[in-house]
Amino acid sequence: MFLSHKFPTFTKFFLLSILVFALVSCSKNTSENSAAEAEKATEAECLAQEQAAQLEQEKKQEEERQAKIAERKRNAITSYLSQLSQTEKLAQLFLVNLQGNTDFEPVEYKDDKAVIPGGYLFFSFNIGKNAEEIMHFSDSIASYCTQNALVPPYLSIDQEGGLVNRLRGITSSVPSCRTIATKYSEEEAKALYDSQAKQLALLGFSLNLAPVAEVSDSDNSDFLGTRSYGDSTAVKTYASLAVKSYEENGIGTVLKHFPGNTNTDPHTGLPEIKLSDEELEKTVIEPFSHVINTASPSAVLMSHARTTAHDGDKPACFSHYWISQILRDKMQFQGLILSDDIFMAALEKNGYPPEKAVTMAIEAGVDCIMLSEKKFVNVLTVLEKKAAQDENFAHLLDDAVRRVIQYKIKAHILQITEEQTENDKTTLTLSDVAKENVQTRLQRFEEEKARGDSCVK
Repeated sequence: MFLSHKFPTFTKFFLLSILVFALVSCSKNTSENSAAEAEKATEAECLAQEQAAQLEQEKKQEEERQAKIAERKRNAITSYLSQLSQTEKLAQLFLVNLQGNTDFEPVEYKDDKAVIPGGYLFFSFNIGKNAEEIMHFSDSIASYCTQNALVPPYLSIDQEGGLVNRLRGITSSVPSCRTIATKYSEEEAKALYDSQAKQLALLGFSLNLAPVAEVSDSDNSDFLGTRSYGDSTAVKTYASLAVKSYEENGIGTVLKHFPGNTNTDPHTGLPEIKLSDEELEKTVIEPFSHVINTASPSAVLMSHARTTAHDGDKPACFSHYWISQILRDKMQFQGLILSDDIFMAALEKNGYPPEKAVTMAIEAGVDCIMLSEKKFVNVLTVLEKKAAQDENFAHLLDDAVRRVIQYKIKAHILQITEEQTENDKTTLTLSDVAKENVQTRLQRFEEEKARGDSCVK
């Protein structure tokens, strides 16, 4: 109405044209802006795709690099083992006691050469009167092996704490597992275990047969007592903490005793675990699996117990179900698997003399045979003879020997060295990590012991 009364027809047309032009221009600018934004979005998407492709390529290259390194390490181990006699290789599968506590002397020879086991287990009579004597003894073992071109053993000890304490009066005090779980916070327990691990390493040990990861209940509490941390929650928390503390400070750990015990002492009789599948999953598999997956212990020790639910006619240390199907396959455990002492009287009384026990353990998947004896060549010979007749058994032995060697690399007893050659040659040698002299280590030990004592409530 306003345009029709105040403006002539030409003027109205002119104004309408301007309005249309403005609207078209605005639409065009909006379209151009949208197109620009779409172009930017496309460019950003392309850039993101390029970056993702580059990251994927870098990841693939790193995986290939790690695969090549792993292959070179495997080849180095193969080369190293090829230089050993069959006796030297199979000796790696034994953890035995040793003689004396001052200067090392081998107790067995074959073809005028000392036969040294994969590891030595120290008992109370192998412990000197003080830290200096223990250091001297452990150094003498390493020196003997180096001087005679022998594979050095790992040195192990039972240092659970509480009643099982081989180093009582030598290292700082270690309370029992039950005391730790009931009276110590996680931070306090870690500080105590950290200090104990450092003391063990200074003394010359590399493996601790601890901690116990068995849940305490009415069926095993009389036998285990305070060696168990308690219920499932306590076991998962404090056993994991103990494993991490020792492993982070250079001491391998042995989770024990899988899949458990009863109130029957395995030194005198075979424990019979009568739990159902559901109960085994809840009180045995789940706690052990938790510690293995969260803390990565170096080893797991099998018990002599029989479980009615699975392989009921065999002790667990001879059970393919518990070792290969559960530990290896279900739990994906890649470390060492140890038998408990195959010289325990209960085994022989139930039809498993050492000569039979050793082959059954290997066939089930055990890597390391524990003997509470000082001599083991007669048992080793059983393995040699069976390997010569059974190719599959020989392969099992080879796999077990490799895992022992891999542990020794982890423990810095052996080491991988890289040689810059055209083929990027990788070799395995005896560890040449220089040890501090005894007096320097002794001073550090005393300082660490004082620190450990301050952690004890």
